[in-house]
Amino acid sequence: MLFRRKKVLSFDQERTKYPVLYRRALGVHPVEVDRIVGSVGRSHDIDADFRFKGIFSKERSHNISRAMERGEPFAAIKVYELNGKYYVLDGHHRVGAAKKLGQEFLDADITQFIPSGSSHRTQAGNPA
Repeated sequence: MLFRRKKVLSFDQERTKYPVLYRRALGVHPVEVDRIVGSVGRSHDIDADFRFKGIFSKERSHNISRAMERGEPFAAIKVYELNGKYYVLDGHHRVGAAKKLGQEFLDADITQFIPSGSSHRTQAGNPA
């Protein structure tokens, strides 16, 4: 029996489900690694564990994993949030390393996207 690996979701595909999205910058906050489910523009390059294709990326992922194991600090990843799910804009290798190491949280600079008509929309939101 063949098992297919779960694919990483594409933010670009998910956003097409909504005619209007409002954008709101939330700043840097910890996010659960398990809620990071997709990518902005790179979903076809990675698997569900955020592992990239290619030797360079494997070496980079390995180096980031080792640095995380040593407790070295990293800049916050950049994510888009839509309906409680996070999509990586910058930091794919860091997410992959965190998943590999079983890390529960990563600091993320979050931009939230809110569907028009949602009860979460505030006047501070800007159309995307």
